[in-house]
Amino acid sequence: MINLRYHITSTVAIFFALGLGIFLGSIIVKDDTLIRHQQSLIDGIESEFTLIRRDREALYTRLVATESLLEDSMAFGEMALPKLIFGKLAGRCIAVVVPGRGLSYDEIRMMTNALQNAGASISQVVHMRKRLEPVSSEDTGELGALYGLSKASPGIVGQRLADSIAALVICEDGSHSPAIDLLLYSEYLQIDPVDTARCDAVIIAGGSEDPAHAPLHTDIPLIKAFQRLAIPAVIIESGNVDFSFISEYRLLGIPTVEQVDTPMGRLSLIEELAVIMDGD
Repeated sequence: MINLRYHITSTVAIFFALGLGIFLGSIIVKDDTLIRHQQSLIDGIESEFTLIRRDREALYTRLVATESLLEDSMAFGEMALPKLIFGKLAGRCIAVVVPGRGLSYDEIRMMTNALQNAGASISQVVHMRKRLEPVSSEDTGELGALYGLSKASPGIVGQRLADSIAALVICEDGSHSPAIDLLLYSEYLQIDPVDTARCDAVIIAGGSEDPAHAPLHTDIPLIKAFQRLAIPAVIIESGNVDFSFISEYRLLGIPTVEQVDTPMGRLSLIEELAVIMDGD
């Protein structure tokens, strides 16, 4: 049961608090204290936005200037590159192997032009459309039979294919193994012959635009195949690839060149080839 005195006391307290709140509120409104406080907050926020906008405009200006400087540097690099590399690979013949869409056709053209400006000839450009290790058991059995393997595994077949492709790339004659003929027939491989001379070094295009591409199944077997044949090889990557594996390639002790889509990258490639072939 609620005590009457308690009820009266609490009611009076509520009205007293309400009256006090009204009184204080009227003082604040009357003195414009609340309005001034709100205006001060608004002015502070507008000032912060003004500073942010100025910073953004300054950053944009610097970005435009940096992009312009980069374009000028790239244009200068393209102009100077032929003079910097002239004659460095004179009399040499280079082959190019492109697994996993590691280079676009435009990037291949720019790279081969640089090689030719350095005095090299291009023996052939080999495009590989799929991974070397077969995915299905049927492909494993069929390719294994072509190599005379009684117990074929995807890894063994993949390395045999890599060895065959490496032999094809460096060999002067145009004869193909049955496995290579099958890959050419199935459009697994596309070969763009340019020169019939035996190649002195091989460029392997690393990286990929394909998320399913893994170096273990294609690039690394190829690298090992050329190493067994004692053919100098350089693995390159474009700065435009979606998936880079340069750290994995370096573990194999093979020279690597990045950003080959830039004049600086192509200059580095020419210098690296000259070193591994001539010791210059």
